[in-house]
Amino acid sequence: MNSSRRSFIRQSAILGALGALHAAGFLNFPQASARDWNTEAFEADSLDEAINRLTGETVRDGAGIIRFVAPPIAENGAVVPIGVRVEDGEEIVSSIAILCEKNPRPLAAFYDLHPDAVPFIRTRIKMRETAPVVALVRTESGIYRAEHIVKVTKGGCGG
Repeated sequence: MNSSRRSFIRQSAILGALGALHAAGFLNFPQASARDWNTEAFEADSLDEAINRLTGETVRDGAGIIRFVAPPIAENGAVVPIGVRVEDGEEIVSSIAILCEKNPRPLAAFYDLHPDAVPFIRTRIKMRETAPVVALVRTESGIYRAEHIVKVTKGGCGG
């Protein structure tokens, strides 16, 4: 028996065991429902419209609270690594959103966080062109906003 076949059989057995545990009620995977999905925010055509649909309230300056882990220059706009870390350890963060102003649909990513989660996310987004990337962070005391400009040299949503 070759190693790829063994690997396949081993992985199948693990997945089968996880499925059996889930069916027996020992594992509970949370299910996202369509009503929880903020379609209006993801379909917004402008940055301000997306922010209004996400927040619906006053947004504070988060320059001292939100830290970006992102390159100043992205060589390929089709794959731009973006990270957002919330520095204030006292606040419980419930969500983090990443938006890009010049994209056809500004809302690039949205994360709901568990109250015990470390408020740090990393993802890759597409960027049409050089633009500010905006992070919105919802905490117990309100919503904070910070920006980081990323220069795009080629590729992206525009081609």
